[in-house]
Amino acid sequence: HVQKIQPKVTYVVRNIDKTITLRKMKKFWSFSLLVLAIAKGVAGNDAPNDINQAVCLRQDDFEHGTKIISAPGGYKLCEDIEFGPNGPARPGQLPDEDAFDPQHNEKYRENEFGLGFFSALSIAGSDITIYLNGYTIQQSPGHALMQRFFSIIELASSPFIPGAGPAQFVSEDETFVPASNIEIFGPGVIGRSSHHGIHGNDNAFVKIINV
Repeated sequence: HVQKIQPKVTYVVRNIDKTITLRKMKKFWSFSLLVLAIAKGVAGNDAPNDINQAVCLRQDDFEHGTKIISAPGGYKLCEDIEFGPNGPARPGQLPDEDAFDPQHNEKYRENEFGLGFFSALSIAGSDITIYLNGYTIQQSPGHALMQRFFSIIELASSPFIPGAGPAQFVSEDETFVPASNIEIFGPGVIGRSSHHGIHGNDNAFVKIINV
């Protein structure tokens, strides 16, 4: 609503009569401040109470690759997440050349994941709410070095629309699924990423609050 009002406000200011009274100016600025206050109030809403019914996401959910969410509902982080699937067996161990590579299967198809895991969390559906729940989700240092094209949260089934990008990211028997009606609530942190924090194409009605 603020974006729709803005052109009208600009028009009034540019064409304002020189004889306008101070009282009219006060009314004009009072209205502008009211619009800003409403917008700030909407943007500052806290996460809904149904966070208690949301599905927990834990480190184990990311151990073998991208967590793909397509079913509507609420999902919340229940601990800090550091994404580095199929990596070195021991902390501090240098990764091999093929470390972090996906094992291609029905879940991680060769087209979509041909250049590696493109995100920690892939949201490919509608009416989905993510609660960071006070935690951090980020790439591991090793994965960030090896996987340079990456998003913490991808708002689609693929990082590119069909026919775009450095490879064909959408399988011939699959369709590109953009996310819609998505809410991402903080408090919480979108941490280390080699490329994007949150990325998507062809999305509709995405709300990101207090992140």
